[in-house]
Amino acid sequence: MELWEALRRRTSVRSYSQEPVPSDVLERVLDSVLRAPSAGFTQGNEFLVISDPAEIAWFWATIDDPTNARTADDTALLAPVVVIPLAHKAAYLARYSAPDKQEFGLSDEEKWPVPFWYVDAGMASMCILLAAVDEGLGAWFFGFSEGEAAVLEHFGVPPQFRPAGAIALGYAAETDPLSVGSSARTRRRRTTDELTHRNGW
Repeated sequence: MELWEALRRRTSVRSYSQEPVPSDVLERVLDSVLRAPSAGFTQGNEFLVISDPAEIAWFWATIDDPTNARTADDTALLAPVVVIPLAHKAAYLARYSAPDKQEFGLSDEEKWPVPFWYVDAGMASMCILLAAVDEGLGAWFFGFSEGEAAVLEHFGVPPQFRPAGAIALGYAAETDPLSVGSSARTRRRRTTDELTHRNGW
């Protein structure tokens, strides 16, 4: 698939058929992170992949908002795979403590202009989202509002890692009722001219 076609087709899919994602398809999607930018080629961020049916059911139940719990019909549409990009700040501070990077003074967290461990996790996430489109999958990047600590503990994630969000993956359902009312459907997409400032503001 051409890049621009993948970009045009990329959208947040919240409703999924329960068709399993073949292992070779999932591996190709995951391989995309190897091409993501990485400050200092740190390669410090890692990815928790949840695909076991029992574990994925536990995950969705754990992050459900108790004040707005999903119905059984909604639960039946949730993605069969979730990838959690995990930012690893310590890996970046260690990389920039190395002799070839010491001149930048970035062994001190306070000196980073922005936390690139999250920036890089976000760029790797975009690679996953585009690779999913290329493989014919639906995908959705979302943040935790409930259950983050429980998820990390349950899956044994070491304490130095912090989720940058989560990515749902699977084959899109024929319709997407879970996206009804989403911002992308209720707000106008801004144009390039509205978003860009050429040679000044």
